[in-house]
Order: sequence, then C-alpha cells, then structure tokens
Amino acid sequence: MTRTEGGDARSGGECAYDPSVTGDESFFRTLVESASDAIVTVDETGGIVFANPAIEETFGYDPETLIGRSVTALVPEDQRPRIRAAFDALQSTAAPPSDWEGVETVGRHRDGRLVPIELSLGAHRHDGAWLLTAMVRDVSDRHAERVERHRERDLTEQLLRTVPTGLVVLSDEGVIERMNDRAGEILGADPADVIGDSRETDAWRLLDADGEPVPPDERVFQMARDSGRPVTEVEQRVERTDGERVWVRVSAAPLSDGDDSGRVVVVVEDISNQKARERRLREQNEQLERLDRINAVIRGIDQALVRATTRREIDEAVCEALAAADPYHSAWIGDVNASSDEVTPRAHGGDVADYLEEITVTRSAEPNGTGPAGRAIRSRSVQVTHDVDTDPAFEGVRAAAAAHDIRSAASVPLVYDGTIYGVVTVYADEPGAFDGTEQDVLAELGATIGHAINAVTTRQALVAEHVTELRLAVDDDDHFFAALSAALDCEVAFEGATVQADETFRYYLRVAGANPDDVLAFADEFAGVESARIVSVGPEGESLLEATLDAGSAFGVIADHGGAVRSASAAEGECEVVAELPVSADVRAVVDALDDAFADIEVRAQRDRPRSETDSVASPPSFDADLTDRQRTAVETAYYAGFFEWPRESTGEEVAESLGVSAPTFHKHLRVAERKLLAARFDDDSTTQRH
Repeated sequence: MTRTEGGDARSGGECAYDPSVTGDESFFRTLVESASDAIVTVDETGGIVFANPAIEETFGYDPETLIGRSVTALVPEDQRPRIRAAFDALQSTAAPPSDWEGVETVGRHRDGRLVPIELSLGAHRHDGAWLLTAMVRDVSDRHAERVERHRERDLTEQLLRTVPTGLVVLSDEGVIERMNDRAGEILGADPADVIGDSRETDAWRLLDADGEPVPPDERVFQMARDSGRPVTEVEQRVERTDGERVWVRVSAAPLSDGDDSGRVVVVVEDISNQKARERRLREQNEQLERLDRINAVIRGIDQALVRATTRREIDEAVCEALAAADPYHSAWIGDVNASSDEVTPRAHGGDVADYLEEITVTRSAEPNGTGPAGRAIRSRSVQVTHDVDTDPAFEGVRAAAAAHDIRSAASVPLVYDGTIYGVVTVYADEPGAFDGTEQDVLAELGATIGHAINAVTTRQALVAEHVTELRLAVDDDDHFFAALSAALDCEVAFEGATVQADETFRYYLRVAGANPDDVLAFADEFAGVESARIVSVGPEGESLLEATLDAGSAFGVIADHGGAVRSASAAEGECEVVAELPVSADVRAVVDALDDAFADIEVRAQRDRPRSETDSVASPPSFDADLTDRQRTAVETAYYAGFFEWPRESTGEEVAESLGVSAPTFHKHLRVAERKLLAARFDDDSTTQRH
C-alpha cells in the first residue's frame, strides 16, 4: 500500500486512504490491535517480531510471550522442517518471497490441537532484511461445515452403494444423473453406461401387469414431477435387454434441494420373489379349490355308484357328474371292441357326441392309440395330454377338438383286481388342467368305478337267466392241476373251492392213481401252494387233497371277472376247465388275462346258454341265508373237507386249522350258519331272529 503527496484520498494497490487521517502511526496500531484476525510478523530467520491481540484467541498464546520465539511454535510438528528450510533459503536470496492470499492450512494451538486457518502472507524489506507479515483467520467453523458436508456426502455415497433398493436420480428433463449399483442389477444395466441417458433409454422397458408398455404419463417419474408429490408402490415389470422380465415396485418423489432443479428420485425394488410366492400361493389355493370341487364330484359319484344296479347307470352317472365339474366340460366311457381293437364309447356327458363321431381310438398304439385313452388301456394307469395344440396324437383331430373347446384331456382306466372294465376320458377347456395330485385323485376314482362295475356285474351274473360258458385247455407247468397230473401220472378232479379273507383260494381235489404221500410232497414243493394236507383216502387209494393257492390261478382270473368254475379235471399234464361268465363279461379281457398268467392256454369252445341247464359248483345257495363271509367260508370249507361225512373225513380242529382260527371260533361260525340255512329252508321267521 502506498501513499501519494497531498491531502486528497489516494488509491494504492487494494487500499484507498486519506493521508490526513491515516498519516498518524496510532491509526494503524489501533487498526491492527482491533483486527479480529490474528496478525503476526516474522523476520527472515523466522523469529516473531510482532503479534496482535487476536493471536491469543487463535493460537492460545499471549502476544508478548511470542516475541522472539520462532514462528514454528504456531506450526504442526510435521511441517516445522519445511518451514525452517524456507527461512534458510530466504536469508540467502535477494528475491522477494511469493505472496500468499487465502491459503487454507493448519496451525498448532498452544494446547497441541490443530487449528484450521486461512493464511494471507505479504513481504517487505526493512533495513535491508525481509519481514513477512501474515494475516491468520481461524476457519474452524468453516472447516467443520466442510467436514460435515464431506461426511454427509460420504454417507450418501455409502447409502447409495449399500441400500438394498435401487435408486435413480433424474433431472427435470428425465435425464439419468445418478444410479446406484442395485438399480443397475435390477434393471439389467451398468450405471456407468446409462448416466446421461434419457428415461426413454433402450436399456430396459417398463411394462404393466398385462405385459404392455407403460405410457409416459403413467410412469412414476412423470407423475411425481408433474404433481410435485410422491408417488408410492406402483407395481410394474421391467423388460431388460437380455429379455428377462422382472417384477418391480416403483416409487418416486421430487427432490427439494433449494435450487428448484426439478430433480426426481425413483426407488426401485425387485419383488420377483414376492410375486413368485404369491403365484405359488394362488396356484395352491386354486389347486385346493379344484380338489375340493373334484372331491365333491367324487362323493356324488360314490353315492350314485351305491344306488346303481346296472353298468349303464354307473356309466351315465359318472359321465354326467364329471362333465358338470369345473374345469371339466365333457367325459365319455369306452370299451375295447374285441374284433376291431377300437375303443367304442358306451356313454358320454357334456357336448361331446359330435366329437366322438369324428375320432377313432384303438387299444393298440397303431393306428390311433397314441392318445391318452389308448395309452391308459395299455398301461392301466392314468394318461394325460396337457395341451391338445402340441400333442402329436391330436394332430388329425385338432380342429375338431378346438371346435369343442377341448384343450387338455385325461384318460383313466377302470381297473379292479387286475381286470379292466373300460376307460373314462375327461376333457377340460384349459391346458394343464390335470396336475399330479389331480391325476392321483382320478386314479382312485377309476379304481372305485371299476370296483362298482365288478360288483354290479357279479350281482347280475347271479340272477341272469343266461351265462357264457368257456371251455379252456391249460398245458402249463405253472398250473397246479396240470403239473400234478404230469408229475405223478395221475388224474385230478376239481371238487370245490373257497375264497379266503386274504384272497387266496383253498381247493379240494380228488387225485386218483397216485400215492397220497407223493401227492402231499408234490403240493408242499409247488410254487404258489401256501399250505396242503390230505383230507381223506378212499377205498381205491384216491386221495382228497386240500391245497391253498394264491390268486394267480385260472380260477382266480375267472373269479376276478365275475365268473365261476363249473368243472375242472387234469390228466397227462393238461387241465380242462369249464367256466361260467356273465353274458356282460368281456370275454376278450378274460382270455387276455389268462394268456398273461399261463404260457399255453387254449379256448376250445364258447357259448351262451340258459343258467338252468346246469348248477355251477361255485354258485351260491339257491336260497338267501344272509350268511356273513366268515360264516359262508366256514360252512363251505367244512363241506368240502368232509366234516359232514360219516365217518368224518376232517375233524373240527383240522378244519379250524385250515381256516387259521381256533376250534371254538370255527364251531361258532358253523352253528350260526347252519341255523340260518335251516331257517331259510323252513321259512321259520322266529328262528331267523335268533343269534
């Protein structure tokens, strides 16, 4: 600062002053002493030669105590070597040191703490030596504010990096200014690649719940910007560049930063897992509702099966009930035509009659058996077509199926005890209508229907005026009768049989021409014979053999189809069986089942005849004695075992042992059965009421 001659105000450098006022030294002393900033002057050795009172507030030193001390007392220890070197250099040069103005650095307080300061430094020469004067301002508050701003910025950056939701900041024009990594993960874009892009970026597309693009005026950014209010929890989908669609929940709010910039922050949450859980829960609920409906239908079918007295009633009740059960709309039951191998519908429910006229289904895979009905008959398990539009089996009838709103199908074999009584096919108007659980339920329903058909067929057979007679020849070592006659060169005649509670058969065979001990030994070693004993030996050496076999015999197969054995005999390894079947029985199915059981079986004759011509040995009594299963088994076993002969061929204990019960239990069942039979014979009502 310089002064010009005269009394007018002059300007020198950055100061303007009136020499008439400022010429007095006291003016400047007062100015320096009253300054709020610390002022300190040092010589070229670094010694302090002047310090104003403000130095105490800034550095904690009494100004008088600093005179003569090195200025390094006001400098942090790590900077002192550099300061000393600077003063050493100053003493060896005539060039003026550089002026500093507004340089921020750090000073050292008397108590050792560091003080943020702003330093302005000027140099002038006095008596040929350099003097340096520094203006020092304590900027601790400013520094604290700056530190706080840095801390908040760091915290904000940390939040952006670690927050589990995506954050996107957009300008008023919709330009992406900030995006955290999580937003990039959700949206499938690298934040570095999309910063500066418009919200219409090609990196992703916003879609609504139906998969349609979201209009601009329905996007949360636009709604928040235009309304000036937050928009929360809008569920949309994002289609990423890789084609994946992700469910997101989007919220947006205007940012108030004081500059009226119009920025908007958008929060993006990935709710794909939540949507997946909701979808699974919804599917489970729908499945439960569907199963409830199906179970209700099955209960109704069960009641109809109990009331049904004919196979036709069963078929119609089943088809009508299934056709009325949502999501099904039609159903039909078919049988295999033995001569053509075609599956012929015998009943239907719903609008499916015209469709059945247009299709042909065969039991064999070729030419038309690759659909669910043909597969179900061959496999005897539930078969499903989940989507008619994609199943090759429906290629030729796809148009007809579409015309009848058939989108999926399930075929259920009606099987009971190894016998198939047809197949029921159900149609639905939506693909994928038959999941695993539903198939299990339908399989149980098929078994129930099969059992009901078997029961009705059996009842009809008992009262039918005509029967179908089959004459069979079995030449197989697996058949006990044939094998026994071949092994011992004897003749075997069937006397009778009873069915046990465990579905095994107890046979009574008259064996001639063989030693009884050899007969028993052969029976004990034969596979499938569970127990055997010689009941009696006749005067000619013929023996009555009691043998319990499993159900895998010709007798068992015939019984499974509602039939009974009329007679059977074996000689020289060949067994001839005459069987009676209900006229409604599927003879082809019986023969197929026998073919499966034995390697060499031949049907020698088949005819329908009046039942009155003969009395089948396996037929029930001609009068209804209302016997329980145990009572009937007890009296039949006793009869065939010779319990009623005189002298007895089997004792009560022996018959009881055959039955697997105690002697008192056997006698109890036998006495009750005898009383019921006699009461039925003599029509004694009072006796029938006794127990």
